[in-house]
Amino acid sequence: MVVEDPGVALVTGASAGIGEEYAKQLASHGFDLILTARRKERLDSLADKLTDKHSIKVEVIQGDLFETSDVDKIAAHIKTIKNLDCLVNNAGFGTDLDFLDGNSDINLFINMLNLHCKVPMQFTHAALPGMIKRDRGHIANISSVASLLFHGYQDPIYDSTKAFLSVFSEVIQLKLNILKSKVKVKAICPGWTVTEIHDKLKNFDRSPYAWMNVDEVVKIALDAYKSDDIIVITGDVNVQRVQKSRKEARETPGRYFYY
Repeated sequence: MVVEDPGVALVTGASAGIGEEYAKQLASHGFDLILTARRKERLDSLADKLTDKHSIKVEVIQGDLFETSDVDKIAAHIKTIKNLDCLVNNAGFGTDLDFLDGNSDINLFINMLNLHCKVPMQFTHAALPGMIKRDRGHIANISSVASLLFHGYQDPIYDSTKAFLSVFSEVIQLKLNILKSKVKVKAICPGWTVTEIHDKLKNFDRSPYAWMNVDEVVKIALDAYKSDDIIVITGDVNVQRVQKSRKEARETPGRYFYY
């Protein structure tokens, strides 16, 4: 990945996991950073380390993206950044609650819908005009291979919200292509990735899956920074999973959204 005269990169959910790794790798490429998450102490610690190591500027914004006021505040701030070169919409979460269980908390699923769909849409809307005007910029929406698999074994709300993020990214990029813009919008689709998100799930068994580390996932994503790929699936094993799922869906009568 080579970016001439890198500007500012804003990363949501930057206190851990993929977001934290994005911050580290973008800093190593010379980007100044704006990091946002709920856990300010983690952001401050990360900011200090990256500033010392890479001699970059790092701004920390504590924000709870479940709160409309915080989302609005960050979106307004995005509009003021004159050299925003990269936006990483990473914040998200998983759950082991069953949507089909009438006792499950519907508000949790509504929060997931807002965090995975509404927030990236709002931040992308705030970032794009400036990027289009300068004819440079990159937006990475952290989706999932779950957005491409469409089977009945995982949570329907998680998969559906990530599917929105992938389709949203692709349609925005196709519109940018018509405008002959150099701005890139991508859906980054990791498979099983070692992060804290799974530690919070009570009944989750890591053993059956092929896992990747966050540094591998983010490197693959950044290697595609300037490519024409819109959907970026991280890792050959995940590409194979998606290809198999598509084939099965195509061969199943009545199925349509095999992507």
